Amino acid sequence: MWIDDQIVMQAARPMAVGLWVPERPLVVLGSSNDPKAEADVDACARDAVPILKRYGGGGTVVLHSGCVVASIGLWVRQHFQNRFYFERLNDALIDALCLNWPTLRSLGQRGLSDITNDDRKVAGTSLFRSRNYLLYQASLLVEARAEVFETYLRHPTREPDYRQGRGHRGFVAGLADLVPGLTPQAVLAAFQRDLANTLDARLEGELIPAEADQLPGLFKRAQSPGVAPP
Repeated sequence: MWIDDQIVMQAARPMAVGLWVPERPLVVLGSSNDPKAEADVDACARDAVPILKRYGGGGTVVLHSGCVVASIGLWVRQHFQNRFYFERLNDALIDALCLNWPTLRSLGQRGLSDITNDDRKVAGTSLFRSRNYLLYQASLLVEARAEVFETYLRHPTREPDYRQGRGHRGFVAGLADLVPGLTPQAVLAAFQRDLANTLDARLEGELIPAEADQLPGLFKRAQSPGVAPP
C-alpha cells in the first residue's frame, strides 16, 4: 500500500511519521486477509472503492473521511515483544489526544491491540516487523460512520473476544461521541503538534538509530509499484 512504502522509504531516519485524513472510503486488508471473505467486493466495485492490502497483520478496515490515519516507522531495541510495542504506541496516541481533550483519558486497550472506549472500538492498529524495524499503523475513528462499515465490510472471519458477535453498528464508536463537535482535522492538527513528543516519552529507552545493514531489504520491499491515494 502506498502509505506503507512512503514510510518505509524513510527508514534511514530513526523515526518517520505520516498522518492523513482519507478523502473517500477505501478498504484496507491485513496482510493475510482474503478480500472475498472480509469485504463486500461487489459493493466496493459498484462504488469504485479501492481494496488495498497493508504490510501489517490484523483485520480489515474501512478508511473514510471521518478517520485519522497514523503510520509510524521506527527502529526499536527488541526484535520481538509486539504486544509491548503495541501498548506503548497506543498509549502515545492516547496521550496526544488527552493533552488536547482530557476527557479522552477514558480510552483504553482491548483485544490484541484495539484502542477502545469501554467495549466500543475507536481505533484499529497493526504492526509490520523486520528485525529491529517496526511499522505501526492506526486508523482512529473520529466520526464512526457505521453505515460505511456495513456497506463495504462483511462480519470479520476473526474477531476479538470482547466484540461478542456484535455487528459493526454495535461495535464501533467515534471520538466525537465523547467530545461533541470534534473533527478529524482537529485531531490531525493535535497529532502533528504533539505525537512526536508523546512517542519519545512512551518509547524512552527502546528507540535506536537505523540499522544500516537492514536498510537494503526494507528499501527493496518498498520499491514495488504502489497505489496512489484516491
